Amino acid sequence: MLLALCLWAANKASANRMVNSDIAKQLPTIITQNERPFSGIIMLKRDNQPIFTYISGNDVEINSSFVIASLSKQVTAALVLKAVDEGLIELEQSVSHYLPTQASEAKLYIPPSVTVSQLLSHTSGLVNIGEAPLYKPGSQFQYSNYGYALLGELLETVYQKPVYQLVNQLNEQTKLNGLYAETGVISNIKTKHPSLILGQAEELTLNADGKSRSHFTSADINIDKKLVAFGGMIASVEAYSQFQYALYSGNLISPQSLKLMTSPQATRNHRWGVLEYGYGTQISRDEQLVEYSHSGYLPGYVSLATYYPKSKVSLVILENTSWDLSNRERVFGLHDAIRSSIRSKLIALENRPVEKLYQAGVSAVESVMIPTAEKLAD
Repeated sequence: MLLALCLWAANKASANRMVNSDIAKQLPTIITQNERPFSGIIMLKRDNQPIFTYISGNDVEINSSFVIASLSKQVTAALVLKAVDEGLIELEQSVSHYLPTQASEAKLYIPPSVTVSQLLSHTSGLVNIGEAPLYKPGSQFQYSNYGYALLGELLETVYQKPVYQLVNQLNEQTKLNGLYAETGVISNIKTKHPSLILGQAEELTLNADGKSRSHFTSADINIDKKLVAFGGMIASVEAYSQFQYALYSGNLISPQSLKLMTSPQATRNHRWGVLEYGYGTQISRDEQLVEYSHSGYLPGYVSLATYYPKSKVSLVILENTSWDLSNRERVFGLHDAIRSSIRSKLIALENRPVEKLYQAGVSAVESVMIPTAEKLAD
């Protein structure tokens, strides 16, 4: 029996090593052969354990932190749903119910028909401050940074704390050790947080011969309270991957709220095709592979986070260079190639004999235990 148990454990460990190695196998080649350089960190995990990490760039280290751009929306959505769990917010309640001051001012008027749920799912129609919804609230998807800025104000109202304090509180309570928010100019924030990597923004110009030329400028943007809620949070790769794992494992919000967050509330056109959108989370379910994701772009920083709940595989990419958007394939091509490689491996994994390796160990145990059990029964 002891021998059978050892065989089972060895089979399981061998299967896991094989799977982990195969998922990350092509990534070094994809990164090194990419048409543009990479400065930042790429981390791939399975069951919250790193299986591939790539670090490149001046002063970039494993504990370096980056502005995570629109990945911040996932954190804001989680904070709102946490407030829902605590009975402080109702998803179908009018936003103006929680923001009476803004609602009473003409330039900040928010129609009563706009709900918290619609802000979370980008279906409110509110895109610019002081402007009426572009369409009937709830009828279609329109990505809105303004909507998430309003969610930040809503959180400040119900908790009576600045949104950046709520982010830092989440970091401490969940022991993420590296997800935080500060207001001010990035270079000033770095004096308080030396691990923060300063970003640079690329601009492409044409030479006289018609060839493009890269020009880089320091992206010393000012992070205010509104930006924190939709794009100004800061994190290390490890901290954000820990956030993902805690969120999708059900350790941050209730099962009911997590189901809402990861259930389709709308559809959006994306460079990956038509995706579903929940609350602060993109959802892809093609080819029987469920994927939760979000990406981000801010002057000086580009980011991507994906999570595959069945295999518990997560990917986080944080860069400190924002590439000129005139060539989107150049900007996002590396991220998309890495994602595509991981997805192909995970889809193939569905039909691979990994589970049979596990079962071989189980059968070995049973072959020993069943005769023993029969003897005991006699």
